[in-house]
Amino acid sequence: METLLLGFNRIPVLNEEENERVFQELLGMRKLWLARTNWHPALEIAGEDSGIEDYVHYYTVGATLYMDARDKGWKFYHKLYQMYNRVLRNKLGWLYDKFIIELQKELGECEYEDGLGLPGFHIYEFDEAPDQRKHHRCLHYDGQWWYGRNHFRKKYKDIDFKNQLSYTFSIKVPHNGSAIALWDLPEEHKRKANDIKYMIYRDIIGRYENVEYVKEIKAGNTIEDPWKYKLFNDDCGDLEKYIPVIIPHIEGHSFYYYGMIIHQMILGDSFKKGDYRITFQGHGLKCDGKWRLFW
Repeated sequence: METLLLGFNRIPVLNEEENERVFQELLGMRKLWLARTNWHPALEIAGEDSGIEDYVHYYTVGATLYMDARDKGWKFYHKLYQMYNRVLRNKLGWLYDKFIIELQKELGECEYEDGLGLPGFHIYEFDEAPDQRKHHRCLHYDGQWWYGRNHFRKKYKDIDFKNQLSYTFSIKVPHNGSAIALWDLPEEHKRKANDIKYMIYRDIIGRYENVEYVKEIKAGNTIEDPWKYKLFNDDCGDLEKYIPVIIPHIEGHSFYYYGMIIHQMILGDSFKKGDYRITFQGHGLKCDGKWRLFW
């Protein structure tokens, strides 16, 4: 696994009242929620028989390079992002303004990229979970810029493709928590990661940051593009060295990183009807000295 992690943090963006305002605005936009197929590994293995779709309902609000442009082409993506950008700016322009102000305090000059979709929202709506199984995505590297590479190459001269920025800004978290798992985290970053995760402690850390979870991932070979990336050595020995760092999602806070690290969305477990996981999602590339933000 290749790791080139240059920076990361979890930052406060919204207070409780502002967070609730975003949540209510999104509920009012329900007709614009675009239903998606869940990315849980169980679906890839067992298809509809996994039962995941019965109680985990996944939507997006916004146009994505890595789903819409990739799967349906640039013409479709262009129409979709124009519609969503207009609505999101109209309904939640204040949120976009506030987010970029806080991000610039950390990273320097940023702007939303003209000609691409604005950062948007992942929305998971839950019914009662039938068991305590863990719900997560496959381990993966981010590289969403690939589906917009021609856009960037035509527009900019100095583009740092290797150090994409990714951010997950939590609006709603399920009652039992959700998180991001950082795998193969370099030793020099572990102290900072531990400081972040324990600053606002959540029980989800203990449920996923253990050898049993590593065994589950190893047994399922739960990694995107396993023909490209190898998660475990053939003789991997003690699995404790593979235990990921679990950083909980906190409502009103955004976790970001830039560089390359294998990571994983921890959706959570033991969902109750009425739980949501709603995150403001996006990426960025540093082009001609400025972070250009997109989804």
